[in-house]
Amino acid sequence: MQYFKSLEHIKNSYNGRICQIADYKRSGKKLVGTFCLFVPDEIIFASGANRVILCGGRNDTVAIAEQYLPRNICPLVKSSFGSIINDGCSGVRSCSHFGMVDMIIAENTCDSKKKMYEILNDYVPTHVIDLPQRPDGSTAFNYFLQELDKFKNAMEMLTGNVVTDELLAKEIRSSNEIRELFHRIYEFRKEDPPPISGTDVLKVLQKQYFLSSEEIKKILYMLINEIEMVKQDERGKPGKPRIMITGCPMSGGNTKVPDMIESRGGVIVAEESCTGTRSFWDLVDESKEPMVALAERYIKIPCSCMSPNLRRIDNILELARDFKVDGVVYYTLQFCHGYNIEKHKVQQALRKAGIPMLFVETDYSSADVEQIGIRVDAFMEMLS
Repeated sequence: MQYFKSLEHIKNSYNGRICQIADYKRSGKKLVGTFCLFVPDEIIFASGANRVILCGGRNDTVAIAEQYLPRNICPLVKSSFGSIINDGCSGVRSCSHFGMVDMIIAENTCDSKKKMYEILNDYVPTHVIDLPQRPDGSTAFNYFLQELDKFKNAMEMLTGNVVTDELLAKEIRSSNEIRELFHRIYEFRKEDPPPISGTDVLKVLQKQYFLSSEEIKKILYMLINEIEMVKQDERGKPGKPRIMITGCPMSGGNTKVPDMIESRGGVIVAEESCTGTRSFWDLVDESKEPMVALAERYIKIPCSCMSPNLRRIDNILELARDFKVDGVVYYTLQFCHGYNIEKHKVQQALRKAGIPMLFVETDYSSADVEQIGIRVDAFMEMLS
């Protein structure tokens, strides 16, 4: 695949962002940590605070968390918790930004996360946004809008700044610009062969909630310009099996399964996950009252914590059609019961549409790499 200079910028962005955050905090401004797409960045930024993602994708902080949390829960929850509470005594060094946040804005999604937040609050002040579990209907919408109002009030208390409609509207426009840039990148991926690999796109997706809004915009514009310069004969071999990944988030540091797919003959053209399309697919309606528009947009995120979650199945089928997908890899983390159980209905829908699916359940360790690789090989051979 093609080399993109903008991806080197992404790769080397960590230290610069840490220095930026440190300067930001020295000026007296607040830094907020988040885990989930259900937390609207627009409200954080409108309050004058900054934001970093706290989802862990490393295996070495899992053992730290297991001193407090059960072993048989999601590795993302354990890795995140271990990274935040880690004091270095174990010999494991957590990334700097995990210890720099003034407040964590969390959300009631899965049981493991919401119970972990109760312990986490002993280490970092944690505000939890409650979610209606049945998202359709006026009752759910009104409840979620009330929760976002509480979140807005919490940000005003933290920063001492009033979140006005004008400030929210400005941040909505900025966030929509980022979403539209990601849409442009995904349009390139509809080509055969696509001019950019799935693992390269994943690196950008994983950094979008760590870098500042202005920085991610700059990188996206640069990447789009670079992609537009790629000639057809430089794009690699056409006709590779076109794969969509769906399922659990793939946090920074966790690229095990995508790496295997693309190193064994496939090309990833779409990701139906919180790391992928769910993060940017729907825009916020700029013509409506800002808080109402935010509630309408964010309550539609088709997370497996919602029941029923038919919107997700519709999205998977639509993406499979639009991106001419040959096969789907359904990726889940161990003990993620929501996505593991939802696999059944997704598989039924894909089978009816004539699209093969490979189910991969894994964790952050390398213990199952060989086993998964054999199964990916067989899947690619079948699709070819």
